[in-house]
Amino acid sequence: MNVRPVAEADLASYDALARECGSVFHSAAWTSLFGDRLTRYGVFNKNDELIGGFHVYRTRRMGVSIIRNPPFTPQCGPFYRISARNPVAIAEARRHILEAVAELLDSQPFTIVSVALDPRIQDALPFFWKDFKVVPGYTYRIELSCSIDQMSSTMSSARRNDISKAGRDGLAVRQTSDLTTVRDLVMDTFERQHVRANTQHLDAVLSRFANNSNSYAFTTYQEDAALASCFIIHDARTAYYLLGGARSGGNQHHGAGALALFEAIKHAKELGLQTFDFEGSMIRAVERYFRGFGGQLTPYFTVNKAWLPLEMALKLVRRRNF
Repeated sequence: MNVRPVAEADLASYDALARECGSVFHSAAWTSLFGDRLTRYGVFNKNDELIGGFHVYRTRRMGVSIIRNPPFTPQCGPFYRISARNPVAIAEARRHILEAVAELLDSQPFTIVSVALDPRIQDALPFFWKDFKVVPGYTYRIELSCSIDQMSSTMSSARRNDISKAGRDGLAVRQTSDLTTVRDLVMDTFERQHVRANTQHLDAVLSRFANNSNSYAFTTYQEDAALASCFIIHDARTAYYLLGGARSGGNQHHGAGALALFEAIKHAKELGLQTFDFEGSMIRAVERYFRGFGGQLTPYFTVNKAWLPLEMALKLVRRRNF
């Protein structure tokens, strides 16, 4: 098994394999948003055939080199195609791919590595054996094969009440074509939560990536005032809740965000997609909000490693803080 950066001559094949076996986050259209800081890696078998891939994003902060997920990207892969049919042979082939990826990440010059794996990958042992710290994360996913009534019935009473109250109060939700509305509401929320926004990549997502074939947005209005919005990107199988925002101050309504998001879920079903992914959050209040929509709790793994002197320093700082 050989893992190496994807050459320009292999990019079309890589993109085709990403569409077949990966997600929208592995596509050339998405990964090209991040310029030279992002590296696509191909996994090649002994016949030098491309069978998989993943990507990483390199940055620096206060002199520290970091390998991580690109901004607004929930996972780096890997994705792969396995031709074996026997269950044991499939497991062996998958293990070889993951071992090759773990070895490549371990060989990189870095101070910190912290990348999230595709939720479909439940075998993190190759990373554990390379002394990565394997940490679980969680997202919620709704299978869209059920009816709208069934979706509604699995929601929490609080979430259903939010949506019902928004309707009773005269709020209206409609699909948004002007993404400046989405940007304004997202930035308003970031500022309110004291979150430092990566406006360069936010604008790249909304202006260079988004089009009618890979994304959509819904906004809730009270008369002509936009109260809340959600922005979704998707591939042929899965819709991902990428961005959301709500107005602060006097133009707030508790149910505005839930109303827009439920409409986005229904639209994903209308598009014939299989799954709606909330993209997860480890923040307790956000997790509770997502949980209220009735999705299935789905784990994924983040693999982490730090340069040994830094790891020791961090442990010392933690001890002194207690």
